[in-house]
Amino acid sequence: MTSMNLTFTPGALLRGRRAVVTGGVAGIGAAIARSFAAHGAHVLIADVNPIGDVDFDGAAGGRLDAIVADVCSSQVEPALVEHRPDILVNNVGHFVRAPQEFTADTAEQWAGLHEVNFAHALRLTHALLPGMTERGRGAVVNLTTVEAHRAIPGHTVYSAYKAALMQFTRSLAAEVGPAGIRVNAVAPDLIETAQVPYGDLVPEQDRALWPLWSPLGGPGKPEDVAGAALFLASDLSRFVTGSTIHVDGGTHGAGGWVPRPTGGWTNRPRNP
Repeated sequence: MTSMNLTFTPGALLRGRRAVVTGGVAGIGAAIARSFAAHGAHVLIADVNPIGDVDFDGAAGGRLDAIVADVCSSQVEPALVEHRPDILVNNVGHFVRAPQEFTADTAEQWAGLHEVNFAHALRLTHALLPGMTERGRGAVVNLTTVEAHRAIPGHTVYSAYKAALMQFTRSLAAEVGPAGIRVNAVAPDLIETAQVPYGDLVPEQDRALWPLWSPLGGPGKPEDVAGAALFLASDLSRFVTGSTIHVDGGTHGAGGWVPRPTGGWTNRPRNP
């Protein structure tokens, strides 16, 4: 660990750092990219969609660039390696389809879920780690999900690959820690995004039930996840590696228990 004195005062947490954020055009990825740039980092976004105008506070001297690239392709885009990042955020991933039983899945579906939720993170981390090792510092932040830690019937293979990403995070952290590189994960749940638009999914008459679904209510915002990623990318977490921060309003900590409207708790809710 690099010897340094930390001063816990407001300021730019990532000034002079360079970061790569995958899937950073919208949602959680965009919030992470903006927060990093606002804290002084030169951020390069890799996304299959072109980026539009991005608003962030540039007072700390940060910069935000983007390339159109599919990180799920078999080749790593050279520009990502040439950026020489100190920070890598493997944000790409999704499960957006209707639930179906595992026996109805196909090998083609497994392959697609493997690529978008796990394989690309292996490939990009593998490509960027040598540069971090050479510079003697680095931070990798992997976006997993609460379903890496609990069941999600109907999305069995998705949760398996996200759990694999969580275990990759832990094992790699042990391996590269002596080189000055930290590897951690963020596991969101109940975050309002274009992929999971709770504003549309939850009818207005049911929104008062949020306290029954999450100890902190909800839904959360992409900026809530960005705050955790910023902590893990910065020197504030210099002694943190191999860990997962759950940004979920408490759903993982509650372990499936929800309060009864009449008092007490249940893990077999009839309402909702």
